[in-house]
Formats: sequence, structure tokens, C-alpha cells
Amino acid sequence: MTDHEFSFETKLLHNQHKFDPATGGVSVPIQHASTFHQSDVDQFGKYDYSRSGNPTREALEDIIAELEEGTHGFAFSSGMAAISTAFLLLSAGDHIVISEDVYGGTFRMVTSVLTRFNIEHTFVDMTDLESVKAAVQPNTRAIYIETPSNPLLKVTDIQAVCDIAKKPVP
Repeated sequence: MTDHEFSFETKLLHNQHKFDPATGGVSVPIQHASTFHQSDVDQFGKYDYSRSGNPTREALEDIIAELEEGTHGFAFSSGMAAISTAFLLLSAGDHIVISEDVYGGTFRMVTSVLTRFNIEHTFVDMTDLESVKAAVQPNTRAIYIETPSNPLLKVTDIQAVCDIAKKPVP
């Protein structure tokens, strides 16, 4: 069997972090350390400070990447930290298509912060796929979905929006 033939649940249990090689424990050990010992003043180890890297978080990120068939996974301490980081990958002149009813922090990030960086946005009802298609522009670099939406709890067809995102803009 190839990896593509395994179920999500099987992939979740049987991954590169299936057991701790140091102890044989069958769950990822939780590292509470905030700092890590360095063997040499000139050579830093893989981990130095938990905010920059932590083996427990790294295991989560690796498994997320594997489950999503991606190259990297990223874990954040809050939703806004993740949202802000994703938006800060954009550049001046870029455009975002975004759910019309989003979390207040997301709304403020887009309307108050990103606009200062000349990043454009269009709010749309993500349940109306024709509106989503119509909002995509040649400079659209991201389609941002919160589903269910907040506060109206509208449910977006994620696959259909992903299909729109993958089509070239005329």
C-alpha cells in the first residue's frame, strides 16, 4: 500500500513520530523546557529557545504537513498569530478575497493593518460561488475562508473555493 491508500486515521497514528526513539514511548513527549542546553558556545543545537523551536511543536508541524501532503506545517499559539503570519506573506499591491463575515480580529487586521501596506481586499459571501469567482482579480494572491463564518455561521464549500483558486484568472 502507498501512503495515499491509508486512511486519515491510520496516517494520524502511523507517522514519523509514531514513538519516541529515546524511550520507546508511543506518544510524542511534551517538552516543557523554555531553553535548551548548548554543548558549545560556538555551535548551537537544533533547539535553543522554545519560542524559536521545540521538539513537541515540531512533531505537530511535521504530522500536519504529512497529513496535508505538504512540505511544512506550522503551529501557532493563537488563531490571530496564524492569520497575521499568513497575511504578512502578501506584498503591496496584492489582493485578498475574504469571507464577508469574519472574526473581528481578522476584520480589523484586513481593514486597518493590511490597507496601510496597500494590500487590497474584497469581502464576499463565500456561500455564493459566483460572487467568489467574480471577486478574483489578476492581483489576487489569497482567498481567505472562515467556515463556519463568524458570527453568521455560514458554511463554505471549501473544495469548490479551492477549485476557483486554482483556475487561472482571465
